[in-house]
Amino acid sequence: MNKFIILFLVFCSNVLIGQNIKDSVIFCPMVKFSLAVQSPKGDFSEDFGLNTNIGFLIGLKNKKNQTFEFNYNFIHSQNVKTNSVINHLTNSQGWIINQNGEENLIVLYHRGGLISFDFGKIYNQFGPNVNSGIFFKGGVGTMYYKIRIENQDNLIPQLSKEYLKYYDRLTVGFLLKQYLGYHHMSNNRLINFNIGIELIEGFNKGLRDYQIDLMGPYTENRLDIYLGIRAGWIFPVLRKEPKEFYYN
Repeated sequence: MNKFIILFLVFCSNVLIGQNIKDSVIFCPMVKFSLAVQSPKGDFSEDFGLNTNIGFLIGLKNKKNQTFEFNYNFIHSQNVKTNSVINHLTNSQGWIINQNGEENLIVLYHRGGLISFDFGKIYNQFGPNVNSGIFFKGGVGTMYYKIRIENQDNLIPQLSKEYLKYYDRLTVGFLLKQYLGYHHMSNNRLINFNIGIELIEGFNKGLRDYQIDLMGPYTENRLDIYLGIRAGWIFPVLRKEPKEFYYN
């Protein structure tokens, strides 16, 4: 993967000599890092709370201001509402007793990822140049997520590594994505970003044959929705234009 990214950037840098961002719509390969704050909706709202989402993409913008991007986003949160997965292990005070007869700290995490291919269009209604403006894009891909359980010092036999899959609610499915925001490319090429509202719908299904707290399979169909704000910092692969005049 790293070699692919390096070859992609080297190839694109050789194509971009002589483009003037101030005067024309340019062809622009890019790498972008993004951060989103997302509120779960639909079936998600019953199981998880607010989460953060870190994203990485490689893509390009062509001379029609169309964008094509390959995205990976990592989901991380401690806002897990589905405490029922471990309720059968807790005592009347809400603690889990470990193998030493002591109260043991546990933490539940919402972990997962979003993989998508996005395609969009920049409409130059405002901004410093014709490469900036209102940015709309859509995407298709897949999402997956689960509940990750961590227990202090791994002293709870029921939550040892080989048993965690019987609690985790592993879910996978197909996603659709919509995004509306602002895309900015500065004339000096140093400040490049976008920010906007993102909606993601996941048509998902549970994949576990057995979950301990359910005493049976977890294979339900779900409509899981993320609604949030995403901001990204763009690293365009641009080289300076050659000078028109040279002096000895």
